Amino acid sequence: MFGRLRSVLGRRQREDDPLVKVAGVPNRRDAETCLEALEAQGIKAVLREDSHGLGAHELWVRASREPQARLVMGLSGRSVIRLERRRPEGEEREEKE
Repeated sequence: MFGRLRSVLGRRQREDDPLVKVAGVPNRRDAETCLEALEAQGIKAVLREDSHGLGAHELWVRASREPQARLVMGLSGRSVIRLERRRPEGEEREEKE
């Protein structure tokens, strides 16, 4: 009787599409850049501080969107989707010879 009660109470409902960590970045500026890149591709992401308190940040997305998020950020091992960078006003793009 107690075994069955423990098994029922111990069960947790899992989310259909849980959040998964796709990247850890060392500073907030890089994390926000990655977040903007994901949102530009229509991937909703969550930015969290690193759980170890070292000042790093983590990007989390839904599990169903993880492969696309890794592709956008270049972490998939495949070719990377290149996004145009926004430049601060007044900064000119350098021409390569």
